[in-house]
Amino acid sequence: MIEFLNNFLFRLQQPLKLSEQRLTSPLLSPLVKQTLEHIIATPIRNEVLFATALTHRSAIDFLDKDNFVSNERLEFLGDAVLDLVIAEYLYKLYPDFNEGALTKLRSQLVNAKILAHYAKQLDLGKLLIVSESAEQNGVRESETTLADTFEALIGAVYLDSGYDKARAFLETTMLQHTNFGALIDSDQNFKSALLEYAQGERLALPYYFVISEEGPPHKKVFTVGVRIGDEVLGEGTGKNKKSAEQLAAKEAFTKLIARKNPRAEKVHQPTEPKPAEGNTSF
Repeated sequence: MIEFLNNFLFRLQQPLKLSEQRLTSPLLSPLVKQTLEHIIATPIRNEVLFATALTHRSAIDFLDKDNFVSNERLEFLGDAVLDLVIAEYLYKLYPDFNEGALTKLRSQLVNAKILAHYAKQLDLGKLLIVSESAEQNGVRESETTLADTFEALIGAVYLDSGYDKARAFLETTMLQHTNFGALIDSDQNFKSALLEYAQGERLALPYYFVISEEGPPHKKVFTVGVRIGDEVLGEGTGKNKKSAEQLAAKEAFTKLIARKNPRAEKVHQPTEPKPAEGNTSF
């Protein structure tokens, strides 16, 4: 599927490139061009693409209305490229995750809030071409606008330099600064994940048991274990049985994943994330 989508995007790229005859744009100053080249880590060949990527629809107020093009088409293309890059990255990173888990994780990465976060990291808002009224209304700080601009920039990189450069841009500006373990933990039902894994691998079903209860009745602390077959794979301690079971399931699930794919464990449970400028727990 990934190869098919990549071929499709490659074919889509050809006529779009041919339609862009101009390589320079008066809307892209030398300073902005230099800034963008630093951001994308590659020389810009077609300035029109990147000027378009920065053009908010409000700019029609002062630009030539007959030839006006906003960044919305590039946003559409960039969204498709982003989905493909993320899908490929997660597919390779988590070989034991099923389609549902991969889809859920990808959706957490491509929502407007996260894309806007990375757009802010790159100061894309300052580079936007907007109308005076939009400027006064704070469009440069708009979460939706920033997310759209980030996707449009992806589309411009893809058309100007190809899929590999677009992927490299996303890896260096986004993926390498993403704490995947925190992402998974934030929206993960480990009891369900452990059950699905056990069923998929034809193992015995997880069995949860209380190891201990401590504290007064109004402030109990539960320690719960989980075993599959004869092996105890995890323990968890929480203020109620439900939270303790989730922690026990998390430990068991992580152990089972690690046995099949040690690399996934390191990324899934980063106890000490690699320090990086702009690192986020998204």
